[in-house]
Amino acid sequence: MALKAQEVFVPGAFPQYTYVERNEDRFESSLRDALDTPGQVVSLTGPSKSGKTVLVEKVVGRDLLIPISGTSIRSPQEVWERVLDWMDVPNSTSRKSSMGGAAGAEVGGKGGVGIPFIAQGELNASGHGEVTAELGQEAIRGRRGLVQIVDEIGDSDFVILIDDFHYMDREVQVEVAKSLKEAVRLGVKIATAAVSYRGDDVVRANPELRGRVRAIDLRYWKPDELKQIATNGMNALNAELSLNVIKDFIEESAGSPQLMQLLCLQACFVLNLREGSEGLFPRVLNVDDQTLKTILEQTSASTDFRSLVDVLDAGPRTRGTERKTYKFPDGKDGDVYRVVLRAVADNPPRLSYPYEDLLSRTAKVCVGESPVGSSVTGTCLHMSKLAREKFPNERAVDWDEQKQVFDIPDPYLLFYLRWSNRLHED
Repeated sequence: MALKAQEVFVPGAFPQYTYVERNEDRFESSLRDALDTPGQVVSLTGPSKSGKTVLVEKVVGRDLLIPISGTSIRSPQEVWERVLDWMDVPNSTSRKSSMGGAAGAEVGGKGGVGIPFIAQGELNASGHGEVTAELGQEAIRGRRGLVQIVDEIGDSDFVILIDDFHYMDREVQVEVAKSLKEAVRLGVKIATAAVSYRGDDVVRANPELRGRVRAIDLRYWKPDELKQIATNGMNALNAELSLNVIKDFIEESAGSPQLMQLLCLQACFVLNLREGSEGLFPRVLNVDDQTLKTILEQTSASTDFRSLVDVLDAGPRTRGTERKTYKFPDGKDGDVYRVVLRAVADNPPRLSYPYEDLLSRTAKVCVGESPVGSSVTGTCLHMSKLAREKFPNERAVDWDEQKQVFDIPDPYLLFYLRWSNRLHED
């Protein structure tokens, strides 16, 4: 039976047919060694959508991985409750005590006949033989948190992955970090995953973990590594996509393997490659400029950042003073906030914009006059502050005042700016 496109290109899931092992960095072997080192918490850090979870799943195996998300954790107890949920451990167990022995006479019915200490029990026997009695009181036992987890998976190959550790409140992180130290000491294997700029949260939450945390820092993917996703996937589908189109996908994905998967999948949908071809020769996929644009725009529907972009586009509230507007080549106009966002979305796609580059881009997207340097840097500063205030759990944009560099850490946000048409609306 032919493979389906969505089985081959799987953004957000484990890529069985398109997994790429990045041998140069030895991520797999480093993670394996770290997990095999007793008493260590493994801290995986890297850019958003860079494949941290997929890496753990590849090394550990899906059946042995216990994934939980830090997004909604409000107390350290919840961490262990989520693990017990995954293990399908009941919230409580009950057990009736029983007593048995030989009966010397024929007995039956209810009551503790001839058996001391049983007032409310139920006695069943027939003739001369074994007699069993159940006590009337049940012993109810609840979950035991970390203690129970140690009993169940301590010194085993199971691995608990706490994804998005950085989403927990700082106070919660402190308490969770304390329990993580105890858990690994007792033989439970634990890994955490967080974005790069919050990669040291585990140690900061509990300095006593220094020397007990093994950090593995993933990076954005290189073009050759992203290329392998496309070529491996197309080979699995017995199809062929031109190198020029693959290069376009590589550039647009901005180092994100997940976005590369999504682009390839949408290409299959647009080109009606729903499942692999079974011919002797691969099916050649023809992509002209309009088809490429359709693929990119259709992909942007899966990268919705409208609320965030609305905040950045509007800028801070002004008091009675209207902002100066600038004209764009498409006949529309906008203030300096719209100018900067359009400059970021212009070609070629980048995740980092030094001052000089940003200034030249703002001039390029304007017809005639463009914002002066101080206005551009001030806008970047305000955008960074607005993003932190309105979306505190995300590092959407960042302005480094000292280095004079404007960063967009999430490739999905950049892609949305480039292809959603949001910046071309009135």
